[in-house]
Amino acid sequence: MTTTRVHDWGVRLSDRLRTAIEAGDFGHATQLARDGDGHARSLAREYTFMYRGLGIAIRVIMNALPDTVAPFSIEADSAALVARFRNELGALIEHTLEVPMPSVEAGSDLGLEIRATVELLTAGEAAFERSQAALAEDIIASLVRHDALRSRVLVNRKEREQYLPLHDRLVRFMADAWGFVYARCGAEALLGFHLATAEGQRAGFTKWEEMDVADFAKTSAFLLRQHMGSLDVREDEEKFTLDQSLCGSGGRLQVNGAYSGPDALPYVEEAGQLTFGQPHFPVYCSHCPVWNGVAPIRWFGRSQWVFERPAQPDGRCLLHIYKQRAAVPAEYEAKLR
Repeated sequence: MTTTRVHDWGVRLSDRLRTAIEAGDFGHATQLARDGDGHARSLAREYTFMYRGLGIAIRVIMNALPDTVAPFSIEADSAALVARFRNELGALIEHTLEVPMPSVEAGSDLGLEIRATVELLTAGEAAFERSQAALAEDIIASLVRHDALRSRVLVNRKEREQYLPLHDRLVRFMADAWGFVYARCGAEALLGFHLATAEGQRAGFTKWEEMDVADFAKTSAFLLRQHMGSLDVREDEEKFTLDQSLCGSGGRLQVNGAYSGPDALPYVEEAGQLTFGQPHFPVYCSHCPVWNGVAPIRWFGRSQWVFERPAQPDGRCLLHIYKQRAAVPAEYEAKLR
């Protein structure tokens, strides 16, 4: 079977820009910053889609949280979980974006905490987009002056000092919410929680299902690389393979020690639908078999992503997108039914 590497699908716009700056090609670098690379629309908007997407997922998670925890009478503890996230995110936004965020004292009421957090997310998204746009303009001005050093400094600030810390805090809240439900309510409740949050995003999964398979693979690569990991994309006659030598969400949580220490995330110990049939599976990664397998099988009759080596301890995660539905291994989907 012939395999080719789809070279550019795993490369972020900021990395293309750095390459052009290093080569002294300021004309190309300026064009990339203004017009994007065919994946990201411009340097100003490179990470805004992903930032808002994470915010949407968190809103869906919070909306599903009250019904999930209600049978277990842990609403006050759930409110504390959300409050901690809101307080930490607000402080992080103020530090990274240098803008004040709304201050709300919501107390121990889960519904009030969720509404206050949605307010913060909305304000933070607007501030993030303004700041990213302003930095992009400063970068373009530096490129026009052929100032390589300042251009590189500003690209790093935009990506590594603003986006990445905020991205990681949003991802950690998702992990904390899933870990909280698993630890306090059990595996069955966590499965129901994941299914409810998948249902809350069903329109997006349906849009994926309606795409041409190559477009879907390209979109999937864009999504994965925006998590700030390392992605290589290959194609053969049967499938696209997306090889994350570092998954920038679940993988980075693992390699950065999120599953050890006093505030450790739990592992899902029961082998089943939450774990691709494996025991001792990272709780953050348990949404992948459900969102990308269990739920799409129920909706569309097949998995959208097929994971071969998910959630490796070194942060690697390998998945496939098959060109034909019939090519998805039956034994793989049996683990998810």
